[in-house]
Amino acid sequence: MHKKDTKTLEKLFSHPISMNLEWNEVKHMLETMGVEVETTHHNHTKIHYGEESMSFKSFHKNLGDKNEIIELQHFLKKVGLAPEEAK
Repeated sequence: MHKKDTKTLEKLFSHPISMNLEWNEVKHMLETMGVEVETTHHNHTKIHYGEESMSFKSFHKNLGDKNEIIELQHFLKKVGLAPEEAK
């Protein structure tokens, strides 16, 4: 993983939760980690990794919903892609 993606992952799992995450950076990080990212016609984003998947409202610039950030953290923990200290 590139250094920028590592920083994005750390920021995603930071405490307190960062409300300053750019969607394009998070999407790039997810794709680098092997997560499939798909935007639907209904303004939702679906992510898939192995047998696991989740869906959330699409973001255009920044991730802005704290609950969706927490759900994304849980998804990454569940599939084993969370940083070691966040597990």
